Amino acid sequence: MNENTLDTLFELLDAYMVEVPIVQRDYAHGRLDDHTKMVRSNLLEDMRSAILRKTPPLDLNFVYGKAEGDKFIPIDGQQRLTTLFLLHLYAFYDDDSKTRLLHRFTYETRTSSRDFLEKLTENRGAIFTSTLEPSKEIEDSEWFVSGWKYDPTIQSALTMLDDIRVVFDDVDNLAQCLSDEEFEPIFFKFLKMKDLGMEDSLYIKLNARGKPLTPFENFKARLIGRLQKLQLPFTNEFEQNFDREWTDLFWLNCKDSFDLTYLTFFGVLLMNKKICSTDTNWSNTLDYEKIEAEVFETAFYTLKFLSKNPNCKAVFQLVFNSLIERRTYQDRVLFHAVTTYMYLAKGIDNGSLTQWVRIIRNLALNSEIDTSDLYRRAIDGINKLADNWDSLLGYFSGNGSVTGFSPEQIEEEQNKARLILQSNDFAKAIYNAEQHHYFSGQIRSALYYSKDSTGNYDLKAFEQYWDKISALFEDAKPKHGHLLRRALLTFGDYTLRVAAYKTLCVDDPNEAASTPSLKRLFANHGPIVKQLLDELNLSDNIGSQLEGIINKSTVPKNDWRNCFIKYPNLFTWMSASHLRLRNDDEMLIIPNKSSSGYNYEVFCTTLHVVITQLGIEASLLGDMGTWAERYLFTKGCKVQFKKGKFIIKDATGIVVLETKTDDPIAETAAYLQSIA
Repeated sequence: MNENTLDTLFELLDAYMVEVPIVQRDYAHGRLDDHTKMVRSNLLEDMRSAILRKTPPLDLNFVYGKAEGDKFIPIDGQQRLTTLFLLHLYAFYDDDSKTRLLHRFTYETRTSSRDFLEKLTENRGAIFTSTLEPSKEIEDSEWFVSGWKYDPTIQSALTMLDDIRVVFDDVDNLAQCLSDEEFEPIFFKFLKMKDLGMEDSLYIKLNARGKPLTPFENFKARLIGRLQKLQLPFTNEFEQNFDREWTDLFWLNCKDSFDLTYLTFFGVLLMNKKICSTDTNWSNTLDYEKIEAEVFETAFYTLKFLSKNPNCKAVFQLVFNSLIERRTYQDRVLFHAVTTYMYLAKGIDNGSLTQWVRIIRNLALNSEIDTSDLYRRAIDGINKLADNWDSLLGYFSGNGSVTGFSPEQIEEEQNKARLILQSNDFAKAIYNAEQHHYFSGQIRSALYYSKDSTGNYDLKAFEQYWDKISALFEDAKPKHGHLLRRALLTFGDYTLRVAAYKTLCVDDPNEAASTPSLKRLFANHGPIVKQLLDELNLSDNIGSQLEGIINKSTVPKNDWRNCFIKYPNLFTWMSASHLRLRNDDEMLIIPNKSSSGYNYEVFCTTLHVVITQLGIEASLLGDMGTWAERYLFTKGCKVQFKKGKFIIKDATGIVVLETKTDDPIAETAAYLQSIA
């Protein structure tokens, strides 16, 4: 056999089984973008003209690759060979003698592509004698797998077959013309490259159109290569599922970013397994030799479970939340919780999955996990819980411990576990309370308030307290915002410390600004929160009750709390992301996160609000920084608040007023009204 004469498709297929390798990108001649449409149209017209002898034979240029025994692996020429193969399928649709040759062309990029081409060859007679478009006839056929429509190679092939039929429908004796040994209307230059290895450089080699493999295609090729090298017992099933069931899974859940989300699944998995240091831009630098059997088993059982249990929404949500661009360390931790269970349980829920997910979700969402170190500690914590994957509720009920999560939340899970196992009614009440999105499973305040003098928990009291708490909050924020804060201030200084500051507690339960939220305030189950809850009843409007509490306030008028209670405009002087104050000789309103900028003294700011409403022009002045001098300037006077009283100096620096009453704001405002 002279290999230099292998210049037609059938000659090549007679000599070799042609196998498009995993490292090649998907068939692209049938894509629907404008450029590809133009390329496809020109190519088919050039083929038609050559077949009809309107032009000289069409030279498709070099086709080269590696020969391994009777197998030929094209490195350049995949796209042209595939188009030529589809044309031959159409031309020889009724020639059974060519079936053996046509079966010798196959794809390894996806098992779905390989299986599709096999079925396409077997059923070409029925396809091309149908009055329907080839794509419609194929998709309506019993042998067509619905998931195949998501395979890019198959989508592209269907489009090409439709266009081939349109272009060549009126060409008589197409098969005879294509097989004309003397004229050979379409040929290529075959080149076998000796000693061409499948080293890593081939994975990023440009194809015939000069386009590199996509990151997903490159990753898939190398991942499957590593899997085959390990020779795991489920290798074939893994490869088949990768291109069928799991492809459907990602397509149905993220059509707009299918390949990226699929890739991210493995990125998060490998990051959690400490095989790569980040789950972004990792695939090109990954050492695939580090991927051991456990990683493949984890992916296999997780994806298999998700494919077979589409109604398991809680698990679906945890997995796919970790695959979005804005994923957090907490999302990655919860992903690890799911995949760890699936690995240990071999992808089967024996009844313990719900408690495993529930407890770890509560721990993760109510712990500070916002740095790489805290993330790693949480991952290690889950790994240590792995021995209790099928009995986590019992483990926590026996004071089972775990590292990497909030000690307060760990204690809460221990208490809840005991109550759940002791009482079905209490279990239902706890599960119901944990559904509140704002608190994300953190319900210890209601538990604490429901404990009686003997240390036992009262179910009725728990339900009453929790119903009141849940009535105060929506999914993402308190229902009554500053109204709730003002009502709380009537019972005392409820603020929480944050570094050198104190905060009135922000809305955001995720505390993205590292400032404590109202969620944390309620979790601390302090006496001020309890006093507020004890004042409320669920039979009346909550907002009206909060207003009533504020109106009955007995907070002294020389207490900074009264300023916020009576003048809610003060909240607008500080960032909603921080709501910070600083108490250094005087109570300061901190407009942003730090006191290094301009700050405002609470009583001067309140006086500014009061006299502005009275029509008196005034300005708040001062230098930057914590220890700067701050004052209000109005009517030529300098007004300062020091040691619980206002001091007013005229333009010459003489003190003209020093307040003496317990209502310094009203006293000062009255004086300012009285002067010209």
